[in-house]
Amino acid sequence: MSSLQNINSATLGVSMPEITLPDGSKVQTGTVGALLVNIKAYNQAHATQDRASMAQLEPAIKAAIPLLSKVGMFELFSAEEWIQGDNEGRKFVGRAYLDYQKEGRD
Repeated sequence: MSSLQNINSATLGVSMPEITLPDGSKVQTGTVGALLVNIKAYNQAHATQDRASMAQLEPAIKAAIPLLSKVGMFELFSAEEWIQGDNEGRKFVGRAYLDYQKEGRD
């Protein structure tokens, strides 16, 4: 089971099924759902300044970035749109995607 699958399963409390994308790659469903749960948890940790929880959530959020990029999430909502506003978890996703792009992975 891939790292993202483990993260999604742990976050959602259930192992989600795999689907095949048009390019033939197999991915586990639930990534967006797990991301939303992790964003909410990140926001709660940020509100209480729980840096340890924030640091624990960051790798889980970052693990979703390649798949979200592959399926077009950042074409639907640009990194700049993710970063706007006062939602710290959403901002983290936008910044993580910009870092992913800088690394030349997209």
